[in-house]
Amino acid sequence: MLRKLGQSQNRLAWCITGAGHHLFESIEVMEELLAKGHKITVFISQAGLEVVRMYGLEKRLRAIANGSYYRELITPSNGVSCSKAGRLLIGMYRALIVSPATANTIAKIVRGIADTPPTIAAAQALKGGVKVIIVPTDIEPEYETEIPHIVDRAICEKYRCLECRPLFSCPTGAFELIEQLGHINLSKCIGCSACVNACPKEAVKFRVKVKAKSSPIDLENVRRLMSIKNVVVLRRPREVLREVEA
Repeated sequence: MLRKLGQSQNRLAWCITGAGHHLFESIEVMEELLAKGHKITVFISQAGLEVVRMYGLEKRLRAIANGSYYRELITPSNGVSCSKAGRLLIGMYRALIVSPATANTIAKIVRGIADTPPTIAAAQALKGGVKVIIVPTDIEPEYETEIPHIVDRAICEKYRCLECRPLFSCPTGAFELIEQLGHINLSKCIGCSACVNACPKEAVKFRVKVKAKSSPIDLENVRRLMSIKNVVVLRRPREVLREVEA
């Protein structure tokens, strides 16, 4: 295979799916790998694009995948066939990383479904014998995660400000008033935190930690994933650094 010629040693493919869990750490690890001389091609789903945007990470992602050779950002708009995933079939990457990997993406990989850039890339990597490193969001029965921007309506209702400063600070119109209380339309949010900085009552929150539970079927799919040849399942994105160098 072409990767045996040493051409792929500094090339990595990275898939991002629609989860906020592990997202900040995934971006940080990608930046570290880039600083070490790796080229990273990013395959991202539509949901992944939306989540990256609402967490305010789009600018950092586009700096990683800046459009230069083997540093492309492959989105659904690049075509349904996702032709650049074919590079994985012929071994042009050292490894494929999927982080964060949603329960939906894990289910598709386990069942051989390839209908998004990340799942198509994973299918091509498995066919080409390329190592696939996956960090599932739902690997533990319970876990702590961070949510995007949200308005604490109890605080908002307590003060009922005559002038809502976050409403006028939002550059995209994502901040709205519903029944005279603040609300954030995440489909419009770009994660800039202007609303957080503008609210004098601290009613707007970002990256609040919450508890989540994995369903039994999601945990079973992760167990099935572990049995697939050339697949390595990790618990944290930071573990990718060690695995890539192995």
